[in-house]
Amino acid sequence: RLNATSMSDSSDDDVPLTSLGRRRTSRFNSKPKMAYVESSDEAEFEDDFEEEQIQQQQQQASDEPGDDDDNDFIDDEEEGGGGDNDDEDDDDSDDDMPIAALKKKTAASSKKKATPAKKTPAKKAATKKTTPAKKKQLIRKKSSSASITASSELYAKSDKGKLVQSLLCRWWYAIQWPEQEILEAPVPKNCDTLPGFPGVYVCTKGENVGKIYDHRNKNTCPNFLNFARKSSEELQELLLKAIEKQRQVLIEHEGQGTDTEKGLKDLEKWTKKLNCKKADKDAVKVLKAAGLDL
Repeated sequence: RLNATSMSDSSDDDVPLTSLGRRRTSRFNSKPKMAYVESSDEAEFEDDFEEEQIQQQQQQASDEPGDDDDNDFIDDEEEGGGGDNDDEDDDDSDDDMPIAALKKKTAASSKKKATPAKKTPAKKAATKKTTPAKKKQLIRKKSSSASITASSELYAKSDKGKLVQSLLCRWWYAIQWPEQEILEAPVPKNCDTLPGFPGVYVCTKGENVGKIYDHRNKNTCPNFLNFARKSSEELQELLLKAIEKQRQVLIEHEGQGTDTEKGLKDLEKWTKKLNCKKADKDAVKVLKAAGLDL
């Protein structure tokens, strides 16, 4: 008998709740009533029990709401948007569902509630700061105009500029500056010569201590402006003189056949072949095109 009941309980898991209720009520009604002899005490107890049940049923009937309450309840449901009707439909559908399926459904719903979906923060799109094209053009124009000078234009676009640049690298082999008469001039009072700068003096006594006195001739100074104002022919002569003197000094200190000597020979060949008149004309055109003047 125990095995039969356990088998029936396990089979009940696959039976809908409504059918299961019907089966159990029919099973209860089909059980045979056992006859037994009632004593007088038992009969009185059953009478009392039946009376209590009747009273409870009457009380339940009196507690049930009337039609007006039902109408109010229905109106409340309609005003509330029918939310309870959806729950009742779900309950009715659960009554027709087997117990095993109902267990799975409740377990799945509890897992969904237990593990809420993680919200991934939205990635902010990287924004690059871009400068307008007009501003870029203005910046380029300003920088280019600031870098354009007479020396940069002549050095890059004319043969005369190459003559000037080459002579500035070795001018002391061809030119004596400061001039000899300035070097032989007496030292000013309360002053001393500035080491490394012949013709320049610094005051060391009196009220003008620290003052610099430069007696060198600025008009003959070996700088770009003074050289560029010379003709290409004069620059050619000075450069060839400087190359020859530099080669002599180089051989005395390092001997013949050095890379520096080879470079001097190449520069000497280029200087001798140069067309000085054409170089002067090209230099004028370059400065005019750049809007510059010496």
